[in-house]
Amino acid sequence: MSKFILVLSVMVLFSSCQETKRVFIGDHLVDCEGIAPQKCMLYKENIANDWTYFYDNIEGFDYEEGYTYELEVVVNQIENPPADGSSLHYTLVRIVSKEKGQSTSRSIAHSIQPPQNNVQSIVYEASTRGSFFQIKISKDVIEKTKDRSLKEINSKKCSKKDWDVILSLLEDIQVENINNLTPPTSKRASDAALHAQLKITSGDNTYTSAGFDHGNPPQEIEQLVTTILSLAESIE
Repeated sequence: MSKFILVLSVMVLFSSCQETKRVFIGDHLVDCEGIAPQKCMLYKENIANDWTYFYDNIEGFDYEEGYTYELEVVVNQIENPPADGSSLHYTLVRIVSKEKGQSTSRSIAHSIQPPQNNVQSIVYEASTRGSFFQIKISKDVIEKTKDRSLKEINSKKCSKKDWDVILSLLEDIQVENINNLTPPTSKRASDAALHAQLKITSGDNTYTSAGFDHGNPPQEIEQLVTTILSLAESIE
């Protein structure tokens, strides 16, 4: 019985760390910039969505320019990703369809708007085993809570001025690449600092940073984090 429970636990753990998705890949590569300038595929998870830059690779997928693809992929969480690497690993299950790209799809792809142009909300969260707080900012409201269940939430109105400041700071951040930012310190590993993360929701996508020490975020998002904390200070 104990062996069965162990096997079942491993299966549950494994399934919770992976997800099967249908995704779409555009008919040409685009210039993008991660750690260095590179070429990215165009990616979306719903046919009605806008194209976004895809910085990862899909294991087992041989991309051919000039064709749009619908793929079935398995997405696995990487437990300890490298500081400059993605936290997700994509593996091809099958090619659902492969069609010759049309000129219209190319013009649509070139009209991609950067994620920072369509931000709906930003969430800053910091926690240890004994402490937790979350700040969520949208165009209309700033919310703050210390309740892990997110039931007891205090809030205040987000002014147009405050939201414009947030948007101006986002202009200098590659939102789609925040998961690759390198944290300057690692005190959170020994609970000497709260484990913090930043999540930016733009359109139908949510971009999540790598974990970092509360009070010492990566330089690229430092001013944004400082502003988020400042805006929430007056909320009890």
